[in-house]
Amino acid sequence: MGYNDSESTNTVKGDDTKSEDKPPARITIPENSTLSFEDFVQVYQEELTQGKFWGIAHDLHRLNEPLPNIGLFNARYDRIYFSRALQPSAVLDTTSSTACPNSDEPSDHLPVAASFVRK
Repeated sequence: MGYNDSESTNTVKGDDTKSEDKPPARITIPENSTLSFEDFVQVYQEELTQGKFWGIAHDLHRLNEPLPNIGLFNARYDRIYFSRALQPSAVLDTTSSTACPNSDEPSDHLPVAASFVRK
């Protein structure tokens, strides 16, 4: 999940014409310690591309411009894929009634699991 700029690409063609992923360009602070507007936007686009929305939310909060609190996010993006030869026999789907991480759930990644039987 996250922002995906369809115009940018992280692949390069090698001598064997096989595409290889190249590491993302590092963001460096200029010698005068001032980012241009374009560099500033690039930093936030990288954050969004990597799904790091919390970094932007933190920065806005520090600037006294917090995002509105719209309540507890209660959804799941996890998926378990299986073949037609299997049939699910049990599914563990955990949720939390309070924001995670918390004292009961030390991570914001809640477990999901399933058992299968052969058809």
